Amino acid sequence: MNETPGDIVEVYSAADLTEAYFLRDLLTNAGIEARVVGDTLTGMLPPGNETAPRVWVFSSDEPRARELLAEYERVHLRPHPDEDQPAESWLCPTCGEDVETDLDLCWNCQTPRKPY
Repeated sequence: MNETPGDIVEVYSAADLTEAYFLRDLLTNAGIEARVVGDTLTGMLPPGNETAPRVWVFSSDEPRARELLAEYERVHLRPHPDEDQPAESWLCPTCGEDVETDLDLCWNCQTPRKPY
């Protein structure tokens, strides 16, 4: 970072080092120079005094960085597609168990979904 220290701002407090470096790389790939601060403190502080690693950028990049980080959070907090809808199932005519749609045989009694 070539600007003066006053031109650097914190834009994100990460949950852990993995997230911090992922976000640094996300910003770097978008053309924003970013730095992780606090990574050397992790593991050195007594339990209960940990500090979250933070992502810092130049103040001139702050609006774009915050925009990208907000998009990351929107996507990250969105449920996985498999969690959006309950799995479809069919009812076994022999034992009455719910069986997932992608199975052609009942997992409990091996009765086929459709007679042969």
